[in-house]
Amino acid sequence: MGPDVPLLNDYKQEFFLKRFPQTVLGGPRFKLGYCAPPYIYVNQIILFLTPWLWGGVGTLLYQLGVMKDFCTAGLSGGLMFVTALALQMTNLYAKQKTETVERMQIQNTLTDEDEFEFSSCVGSETVKFIIPGKKYIINTLFHSLLAGVLCGLGTWYLLPNRITLLYSNIGGTVVIFVFGWVTICIGEYSLIINTATETATFQALDTYEITALMRPFYIFVFIAVDLAHR
Repeated sequence: MGPDVPLLNDYKQEFFLKRFPQTVLGGPRFKLGYCAPPYIYVNQIILFLTPWLWGGVGTLLYQLGVMKDFCTAGLSGGLMFVTALALQMTNLYAKQKTETVERMQIQNTLTDEDEFEFSSCVGSETVKFIIPGKKYIINTLFHSLLAGVLCGLGTWYLLPNRITLLYSNIGGTVVIFVFGWVTICIGEYSLIINTATETATFQALDTYEITALMRPFYIFVFIAVDLAHR
């Protein structure tokens, strides 16, 4: 390879810039191959940060002395479970609403991503694009339950008072709190919204949707180590 040959040509660079953030963040598509309405990105950001919102509610109540730590975890986990279930039900409704139209359309799997059309902020096309949904009802319930458990344990694990006891440093507490919640948001998004494309390369063969469980599994492992230590 000569010195003037770029590592990534224009096509590969565009592909990399589109897929790399999606892989790192667990599924959000912030760079598409076409011009999409702003609400597509806003909706994804809101859904991505939703676990942090519910965890923040629980954390605030704990810091104010209103609730104990285990009650805080239960509250945040319950709110996340209801939210995850509601999102999946919304996807099922959107699919049923457009089922007749889809039967009349000829699908081209090579251009589905490049030819998606959106009609409104909460339209059926928007919902199905952002939340593809699960293949089986049992996975809808199971993944929603796991999302609640993950949010609850994450809230308990990242309570500022607990982190401060470990490191006795405000700066370290803030850094761990922020990056910890970003990590949990990544796991939750992959679990209940949309799994990252690169980690689902063989998604057609992923009959039981195991890929969506991998990021939450790694997070559970870290939390389990802390639980065992305490």
